[in-house]
Formats: sequence, C-alpha cells, structure tokens
Amino acid sequence: MPFRRDKLLRGTGLADMKPIVLNAQTVFPDEVCTARVDVDPQSGTISAVERSRTTSPGRRLLFPGFIDMHVHAREFPRPRESDADLLAAWERACRKETFLTAGQAAINGGVTVYGAMPNDAIPPSDGESHAKKVELAAQSPCPVIVFGLLRERSEPWGELPYKLYLDAKGSHGSMSDWTEVDRVLSRFRGRHVFFHAEDPVTLEDAPKEGPRWVTRPPDAEAIAVEKILDLTSKHGIRAHICHVSTERAVRIIEDHNRASSIRVTCEVTPHHLFFSLHGDAVKAAGSVEAARPERLGSNPPLRSEHDREFLVAALKEGLIDALATDHAPHTVEDKLLGAPGMPHLDTLGGFAGWMIVRWGFSPQRIAEVLAVNPGRIMAPYLSSPHGGIRAGAAASFTELDLDRSTEVRGDVIVGRGPLETRCRWSPFEGVSLPAGVSRAVIRGIEYTF
Repeated sequence: MPFRRDKLLRGTGLADMKPIVLNAQTVFPDEVCTARVDVDPQSGTISAVERSRTTSPGRRLLFPGFIDMHVHAREFPRPRESDADLLAAWERACRKETFLTAGQAAINGGVTVYGAMPNDAIPPSDGESHAKKVELAAQSPCPVIVFGLLRERSEPWGELPYKLYLDAKGSHGSMSDWTEVDRVLSRFRGRHVFFHAEDPVTLEDAPKEGPRWVTRPPDAEAIAVEKILDLTSKHGIRAHICHVSTERAVRIIEDHNRASSIRVTCEVTPHHLFFSLHGDAVKAAGSVEAARPERLGSNPPLRSEHDREFLVAALKEGLIDALATDHAPHTVEDKLLGAPGMPHLDTLGGFAGWMIVRWGFSPQRIAEVLAVNPGRIMAPYLSSPHGGIRAGAAASFTELDLDRSTEVRGDVIVGRGPLETRCRWSPFEGVSLPAGVSRAVIRGIEYTF
C-alpha cells in the first residue's frame, strides 16, 4: 500500500488509550485557521476544538472527512459452487473490485466513508440479502453505508438509503415502467430513495447505434427528473438525484425546491465536471483533447461544454449539493466492450485541489460538497455526526496538501505508489491534479502519505 496506517490509539486496551491531539490549518464553515483538535480514542470522536486564529506555513488544509455517497464496490456474497454461471459472475466482479480494495482506494483519495450501490448479480433487495452485503462490507478499512435496491416487489425493511435505477427494458436491476415505479414508491412513503434518472421510454426510442451521448440523449435525464419529482411529492419520498449531467435537470430540481417543503438533493461526478463533448471529440477542461476517450463512456454520458461549465458553477454556487464519484471500477477490457463508468476513488483528493486551484472553490465550499452536505444527507445511517470539526463529531479528517500534485501514469500515482482500485486505471491519466492527500483519519485511525 502507498500509505502508512498509524493507529493513533496507543496501547492494546481501552485503559491504555491516551487522548490524541492534532494541530493543523483547519477548515471551519466561517474561516480557515490553525486549530488544536483533541480526539477521544475510546469513542473515535472529537472531544474538544480550540482555534488559535493564526496561520501555519505551507498549504496543508485539514477538512472534515470526505464522504463519497456513490461507489460501486462490485463484490457480492459468493454463490454456491454448484451455480457455475453466478460463480463466474462473482469472480468477474471481484477481479474489478472488492470491498477491501475499494476501501483502500477510498482512503488513498481521502475518503473516510462511502456509500455502496446495490447493482449486483445478487443485489441487496430485501432484509436478508442486505444483511449479507453489510457483513461483507465489513472487510473495507473505510466505513461503508450499504444501499438497498428497489425492485417491483420491494417492501421497506429498515432505515437505510434505497436506490432505484431507471433504464430501458432488459437492464439488470433497473425498472422501466413508470406505473410500477409509482406502485413501488407508494410503499416507501417517508423513505430515502436515491434515483438513477434516465427515462426508459426516451432511451427505448433513442437510436440503438452510435456513441453513448446519442443513445442516451439529454432529454432522458430531464424527463426522468420531472417524473421522479412528481412521484416523490405524491408519496412523500425523501429524494436524491444521482449524477446530474445537464443544466436542464439542475434547473428542474431548483424550481421544485423553491416550491416544495421536502427538499430534493442532488450530486455531480468528477467526470461530468472535467470532460465534455466538442462535436464528436471528447475534451478535458481547457479544451485539451482527452487521452483515451474510448474509456470515458458513462451513464448518464458526458455532455456539452456548456453543461460542463454550468455544472461547475452550480456546484460552486450551491445549486448542487454534493460531489460524488460514481466510482465504477470496470477493467480496461470491459470498458472497450462498452461498460459504463469510471474509477475515481484514488484521485478524489487531487480533484478537490483542481476545483480549488483551477475554479476558485473556497476550502469551505469543498468541505460543504464533500463532507458537510454528504454528512447531513447520510446522517441517519452514521453512528456519530460527520461533516464538521466540532466536539462530539466523528474524529474523521481529510488533509490536502496544495503543494503536492496527483498525477497518474499507467497504474501508478507519480511519487506515491500504485492505484489501490483493483481495475488499475484512471480517467485522469497524464493529468496533473494540483493537490494530494497527505493524511486521512478515520474515527481516530490515521493513514499518512
């Protein structure tokens, strides 16, 4: 591993544990200043915070621990040996990512909690299958919130976040009939549901050949968001729209939130902020031709440069609540066969630095979109408060060094070590992201880089 795991906890038993003190340039909602943070090692929470009102040399910033609400860890419970097809699917999934490797990649990128999406060959779609997935997720060194999958016959089985996928007919784990979606949501009144928002009818009517942005047009997202907001208002659902990709979708959510008493939240991905379409070409921010564009397919797909610039501004201004990776660790071979999504966990900290340096995000806004807002959205599923550096909150922190850089060449972060994601590639290959994670602390356990 490229990082060193240092237990801040001293001794072997609770009686031997001593208080821990961190002194760092710390990001608070109202200022950035040097602060002393005392950690209670027995509870893994912050016991006291004292601000000194001074600055420290260098550009290391201590943030509340980053939370990535949208990760595909790929691993699911091992099937029986007698089920050869399902066992082969399990082996393919684990070659891409396991909970262990996803957790290592998360820490590498400064993530201290992540949400695991449920689109597996054996999805967690009821209490029993969800419990097995939770047990499996305990392998991750980074804490995991396991989502449940909504299907046509789903009934609520616990206080947890649920995911509903919309897609054209035949897609695994997704729903394609709005009437069925209406029936399912009627049983989930008051529950928290995250939506993959692409209208199945629009996708079914779209061209079947061509690049992904042709077969999955922008209208599919906007129409789905409108229908989702109507249905969630009807049934009192707490809704979250995953990976928004167009200005139109964000504006629909904005208009809804002005009029509704139940606020809908949304997120955006690094790839929709960094890459865009220029005719038939895919370019990175700054109109530089993207390296390996054949690897950059996603659902929803990349959009126009206008949409990309709007999404950056909307995240900066608060129209979008959170940054979430939608980490999809497909192998290069699978990407060439059309698998959608990209791996982002290892590079999230560097990407946060890109937003600060390139786009003028304040450290406080980075804290909001990667810690404060995700901590608020996911609060019901966390054992202690996350997203703030204050007494009683989880002792989880992400430290960024703006004097470092994160540059991937092949399967290695230059000057640091290999990517921890098992798929071993990054969409940012050859790009120098202007920051690096220097430390991650998860409930009092430190990883240094």
